[in-house]
Order: sequence, then C-alpha cells, then structure tokens
Amino acid sequence: MPDINLARRELIERLAPLIWQERQREAEHYAALHKQTRPPYYFFNVNHPTIKRLYLRYLQKSLDGGALTAPISDLDRVKFELSLLHPAVLRMLAEEYEPPK
Repeated sequence: MPDINLARRELIERLAPLIWQERQREAEHYAALHKQTRPPYYFFNVNHPTIKRLYLRYLQKSLDGGALTAPISDLDRVKFELSLLHPAVLRMLAEEYEPPK
C-alpha cells in the first residue's frame, strides 16, 4: 500500500519552490511599479488564532518531522501553507504549476 503521507509530502516539496518563485516574481513586479497596494504575499494570516495554533504545531514538527525555529524561511512558510491544503487541492495546484509529462 502506498504511503499517502509520503506522497503528499513529496508533492508539497515539489510545489513549494515553484510557488515561492512565483511570489518572488510578483513581489518584484509590484515593487518595480512602486505600487502601494500589493497582493498578499502569503495564503494565510498566521496571527489569526486558529492558524497560529497550526503554525506553532508545525514549528514543533515540520514535514520532515524535525522542529523549526521561528522565523522560518519563506520556502518553509510556503510548505507550511501547502500542508494546510487538502490533497485534492495540492493535486490541482500540481497540474497548474508543473509542466505536463
């Protein structure tokens, strides 16, 4: 039987750098335009009480099982956010971000 958690973790590991690079490009684009209002950089507000609980739990045990120290890197933040999404959503994102085989 395939390890579903392993497959999910591998999908997150593949998607995170792609999404992070897109965020960087978008941030650079808006900075170059000197826009005051920009799209949110993150998916979730970690200061929301419910998300904060999940974030603190993630710091204790990240995808690889190890603890992280805050503040985490942007890439680790993307991995955290992706870890909150349903596997079906992760698969849809993979279709959007990864080139067809």
